[in-house]
Amino acid sequence: MARFKIGCHTLTWGNYLSGYSIKDALWEIKEAGYDGAEIYDALPRLGSAAALKTQLDEQGLALAALSANIKVSSDEKADLAEAKEKVFFASQFGVKALMATGGWTADGLQKETKSYKSLCKRLDSLAQYASKFKMQVAFHNHLGTIVEDERDIVNLLEFSSSAKLCIDTGHLAAAGSDPASVIEKYASSLALVHLKDWDPGMRDFTELGRGIIGGRMKNVLATLEKINYTNWIIVELDRTLTVPFESARISRDFLRGMGY
Repeated sequence: MARFKIGCHTLTWGNYLSGYSIKDALWEIKEAGYDGAEIYDALPRLGSAAALKTQLDEQGLALAALSANIKVSSDEKADLAEAKEKVFFASQFGVKALMATGGWTADGLQKETKSYKSLCKRLDSLAQYASKFKMQVAFHNHLGTIVEDERDIVNLLEFSSSAKLCIDTGHLAAAGSDPASVIEKYASSLALVHLKDWDPGMRDFTELGRGIIGGRMKNVLATLEKINYTNWIIVELDRTLTVPFESARISRDFLRGMGY
């Protein structure tokens, strides 16, 4: 089996602990068995690039990606300011793709042409900037946005000339789409992968293997091998009923049990 680069998202720590330490989270991510980390925090929390490199090197981890939120307002420059800063910051680590999410229905966007065009205009502008650093913009499908399921992904790709995809398995499953099928269909646009499971009973995300995807996660991984995917696979969990380290370990052990 192919040896994927498997990272863990710091989101679990941020949503569980107020004022958590990046250093401590990185230590736990390494102890749980991951190769790298995707970090969502605002840049001031990370300090300088040199400082973060030191913390990553201490744990033998790589920076897999940074996460950014794209707003759609009347001020396009302001909408993209933080994301552009994260592109530049991440470029100093050789990151291949910035994870971007956005298009929130709570901000007034709807699943209609006007909204898709507005979101994609910003994504294309950000992608043009990121290309200067040989980086792609990977848009993350997400519940509560105008890009939730496969049909919405088709709309995004129709209106964007350069945005790529960060396929999140849990959000797709929760929205009724098959993650492995979507990955195979849109392989040419895939730049990043988030692995997550969905528990319909709790109506929330859960550790890998404990939700409706369960053993079918092996199909997702086999599909990634089939399309010769080479960038990072990120294990992500929004919330935990235990502690972040335990959830991270459960998901990593599940993947090991499948041979990854």
